[in-house]
Amino acid sequence: MPDARALMYVHMDPPLGSEDEFHGWYDDHAAKRFSLPGFLSARRFWNVNPYGPRHLAWYDLEDASVLQSPEYLAMREREKVNDQPFMTRLTMNDRRVYEALDLGEPWTKPWTDHPPYMITMTMDPLPHMVDDYHQWYLQEHIPMLMETVPGWRRILRYRQLDGNGSSYLAIHEVESPGVFQTPEFKAATSTPWRDKVFGYVTRRERLTFQLIKGF
Repeated sequence: MPDARALMYVHMDPPLGSEDEFHGWYDDHAAKRFSLPGFLSARRFWNVNPYGPRHLAWYDLEDASVLQSPEYLAMREREKVNDQPFMTRLTMNDRRVYEALDLGEPWTKPWTDHPPYMITMTMDPLPHMVDDYHQWYLQEHIPMLMETVPGWRRILRYRQLDGNGSSYLAIHEVESPGVFQTPEFKAATSTPWRDKVFGYVTRRERLTFQLIKGF
């Protein structure tokens, strides 16, 4: 499979009391997208936290232009009649498009088709601190997580192209949420450089998602 150069990332909250209906609808919704040219994978996740969006849909794309392809646009037009009534009942529908960073780096190498858990981290660094933000990730944070924390398996980073989220998204694929309880994780998140970064980033949010289904 070619490297995914872009990502379509969607937070959703199902209508209250309609989770089973939502799952049935979204399985069909995701499968249709996965069948299109340029869609490399489709995954559905559920938020394990008691806060934040309940559902995450993830689509690896060859590049962002896939979302302007005739096939994708024609499918969206066909779906308007059948999907619109249900989609208007969603209490959240937050769609974002990202371009991938760090392509080809060893920490981006897949370790499984569909990771059982993902941690999503969004941040907005101050404009004059963007370079420091990237260097912290590349020189300190990624090496410490990947090389020292048991169960930390992959890190993907993105810059937002479209949507209302923060400018940068980091995805951490892990074996279980138990990674947060390890002394190695606490050491990786207790450095002076990390404290400096967290002092200047805004719109920071960390969520943990569990895999429902992969395509």
